[in-house]
Amino acid sequence: MIRICLLCLPLLLAAGAANAQLFPSKAARIDSGKIVLRFNPVGLADFLDGNFTVGGEYRFNNSWSATMDAGIIFYSHYMAKSERATGILLRPGVRKYTGKHKEYFFDLQFHYKEVMYHVNDWIERDVVNEVSGYEQLTKFRYRKQVFGVNIMSGGKEFLTKDHRLFVEVVAGLGIHFKITGPYHEDNSRFEDPFALVVNRNNNLKPTSKTVVPAFPVTIRLVYKLR
Repeated sequence: MIRICLLCLPLLLAAGAANAQLFPSKAARIDSGKIVLRFNPVGLADFLDGNFTVGGEYRFNNSWSATMDAGIIFYSHYMAKSERATGILLRPGVRKYTGKHKEYFFDLQFHYKEVMYHVNDWIERDVVNEVSGYEQLTKFRYRKQVFGVNIMSGGKEFLTKDHRLFVEVVAGLGIHFKITGPYHEDNSRFEDPFALVVNRNNNLKPTSKTVVPAFPVTIRLVYKLR
C-alpha cells in the first residue's frame, strides 16, 4: 500500500499542477459566477463507498470563495460481506483563485466521512488483552469514521455558450485519520479490511485508529446561478 502511494505521488503532483493548463485562457477570463451549484458524478462510481454528492460555491470577491459538498453513501464494497451500507460525506472548504486571469484555483478542503456497514460474517468475541475467546458467525454493524484535510488544485472548461454550465477537473493530496471497529459490540473485534500493514498491531484492537495518505482526484459538473 505504502509503495503504491509513493509511486503515485509524483503523477498526482504533476496532474494537480497541470490541471489549469488544460483549460484555455479565454474560458478563464469569463466570469464563472458568484453562486454556483455543483455535482460530483465520480462519487456514483466510487467502488468502496458509492455516494451521491452535491455542493455549492459562494465567491466573496475575485480571489476568494467558500465551498461546501455534502453526500449520501448508499452502497459499498469496503466490507466483503456487507449486506448494505449507509453514511454521510461532508467537505467544507476555502478556495483561492490565482493567475493573471484567475484561471487557476487552489482549495483547502476539510473532509469528514461516516459509514455504517451491516455485515454478516465471523466476529471475534470476548477480547481481553487483545486475545479473543472465540469467533461467532452473526450479523453485526461496523462503523468507519474518517477525518482529514486535502489541498487541491484545478481548472475549468465551459460547456455552453451562455457560460452557465462548465466542468472542473481537480486533483490533490491529503492526510486522513480513520477510526474503524464493530459498533456497540462490547469486547468484540473485526479487522479493518483496508488497514495498513505497517499498523497491523493497532488494527487488531477492537477499535482501529490509522493515519492514511489521500490522493483525491475528481471531475465536477458546475452550474452558475448568478
